[in-house]
Amino acid sequence: MASYQIEDVSFRYAGSAEPRLEDVRLSIGEGEFVLLCGPSGSGKTTLLRQLKREAAPAGERTGAIRYAGEPLEALDERRSAEEIGLVFQDPDSQIVMSTAWQELTFAMENLGYPAAAIQRRLAELVPFFGIESWLHRDVGELSGGQKQLLSLASVMTLRPRVLLLDEPTAQLDPVAAREFIGLIARLNEELGLTVVISEHRYEDLFPLASRVVLLREGRVAVDAPPREAALAIWREGRAESARVLPSAARLCLGAEPLAPSEERVPLTVREGRAWLRDALERLGPELGRGRGGGPAAMAAERAGAAASAGAAAAGGGSVERAAFAGAGAPGAAATGDAAPSAGAAAAGGSSTPSADIAAASSSSAPTAAVPSANAPAVASASAAPSGDSASAAPDEPPLLECRDLVFAYAKDEPLVLSRLSLQVRRGEWMALFGSNGAGKSTLLKCIAGALEPQRGRILLGGEPLSAGSSLRSLLRLRKGSGEPPQRGLAAPDARPAGRSGEAAGADADAARGPGSPDASALAGREPSRGAASLRRRIGYVAQNPLLYFTRDTVGAQLEDRLRRLGLEEAASPLAELEALLELEGLRGRHPYDISGGQQQKLALLLVLLGQPELLLLDEPTKGLDPESKHRLAGLLGRIRERGTTLLMVSHDVEFAAAHADRCGLLFDGRMAGLQPTRAFMSDNYYYTTSVRRVAGELLPELLTLKDLGHA
Repeated sequence: MASYQIEDVSFRYAGSAEPRLEDVRLSIGEGEFVLLCGPSGSGKTTLLRQLKREAAPAGERTGAIRYAGEPLEALDERRSAEEIGLVFQDPDSQIVMSTAWQELTFAMENLGYPAAAIQRRLAELVPFFGIESWLHRDVGELSGGQKQLLSLASVMTLRPRVLLLDEPTAQLDPVAAREFIGLIARLNEELGLTVVISEHRYEDLFPLASRVVLLREGRVAVDAPPREAALAIWREGRAESARVLPSAARLCLGAEPLAPSEERVPLTVREGRAWLRDALERLGPELGRGRGGGPAAMAAERAGAAASAGAAAAGGGSVERAAFAGAGAPGAAATGDAAPSAGAAAAGGSSTPSADIAAASSSSAPTAAVPSANAPAVASASAAPSGDSASAAPDEPPLLECRDLVFAYAKDEPLVLSRLSLQVRRGEWMALFGSNGAGKSTLLKCIAGALEPQRGRILLGGEPLSAGSSLRSLLRLRKGSGEPPQRGLAAPDARPAGRSGEAAGADADAARGPGSPDASALAGREPSRGAASLRRRIGYVAQNPLLYFTRDTVGAQLEDRLRRLGLEEAASPLAELEALLELEGLRGRHPYDISGGQQQKLALLLVLLGQPELLLLDEPTKGLDPESKHRLAGLLGRIRERGTTLLMVSHDVEFAAAHADRCGLLFDGRMAGLQPTRAFMSDNYYYTTSVRRVAGELLPELLTLKDLGHA
């Protein structure tokens, strides 16, 4: 029996002239694992919420949705609560109680379960989810990953038949995200739970899904098993759609005519590596046969070929790499960052069958969709290769310097920053990694002025950022200005009760809630006096975009920001930024009602209107689909070309590898490593790219799909 039968469903939001869903037809079988993918605004969240009556947004819907054979609207409220579980992107918007125990018992108590039944269910559920150690802790003390796990466990106390998840890992680091996704897979496999998930972590989810549904402009574009879907998406020839595919699939499908058949499209690193090894064997018998075989012999052959290729390998590539450069790969023509062609490799003095493969690829592989005349010209900015050197010379004075920073949230709590030192060169793009609790967000907040380090100095352009110009001083100045308070503005020195240092949520701004003073102040409050001229040269985009929204519509929020900056709209970059970030047509919507990806981009837009010299980005790709990430990279590249320096903390290894000049790792309150991006990724085992994992020792020069000419 089908869990859901969706028949010709269309939906438009209240007050909107354009439909968000159009003629959607889907059948979701019992026990299936369905992955919804597509760009931000394509209708994924809207469709997901239609599947639970209580969560459906206000608007006009046509068509029919049947659950277990009966109309969804006719489903009994208790049955709907028990059988259809929904987990949101932001756990703070779902958790309602103050302790983990209370949250787990809340739904069962509301439905009148006997105390003995509640106790029995918890006794079974708590060990399954591994939450015994923090079962009685305050929610405010939990990390972002623990909160999301608590949200899921709370839903599962009612033993639902269907689990709907709306970007549940958007706020989690890679390790926590993989653990969470692995748990979802267990629920599907071991309990037969029907799973429908909207997510952008396609590398992890494609191999787990039984079906992949690609939405485009509110319509179903692809609906098929994952390998079949990957091939169908690739053959469409749309660069923006191809970006949802796992790196292993894109790497192999771009290698025409060696591309695998439908049943052999690789979806995992293991499958991709096996295919690549076989492909290299087929490319040239001399590379792996008759000379001892194996990776070592192949690596030696490649090293010799690369050395003889000379100029063709100047960009770090080898002759074999040219075979996979795929001039016809989706997006290659649009980006202009293709790897050297096989012809170029041959011109360097070496020739292999890869030249023939590349030539075949250029004529047989799909080509990128041609952008419309009105599309933002972002390709040139995003085409910069992953850097091995920063824009500024190493011996030039740094734009930003942090010297021996020490910070703790309270005297009796561990140090979050412990004599941390860092130099950021003018004009570079730096990315910092680290687990939740490593101090990444705390560092940015200290630089932005939201927090004051207990020891150490921060200099911008050689000038100290003094305590007198800190954000708290600005807020005190604001307090006496006579202007009406903004929604949810907390006291300047307020800090949520029960926090336990960085691990309690300093790396998860959502834990602070919309009342947090830091991001909302930076985004929307420019001091009328000259108390913080240095700080005003810094823009800060926090993790939680909701911190930036204090008005009832997107348009009112933009107008408020322009007013505080003293700008007229016609003289501001607002129209250009709206187009680049694809936020046009949203001015009448409430900021809380747009998608998570759109909220993230709106927060960035508000900060960019101030045209900062140093832009601090805390998880800027969180909640963004691959196409939006591509456009964001283009936008940030253009901003950088205008002289803005970028300092980004992130869990998105793929994004940083493709665009950052240098990368560093925070550990134990200090910088554990800071290197040019390619060296950093090549030296790492865990913090590296999927392409690097696939290529490994077979093609060690490959780091990202951009090395192969993919957008």
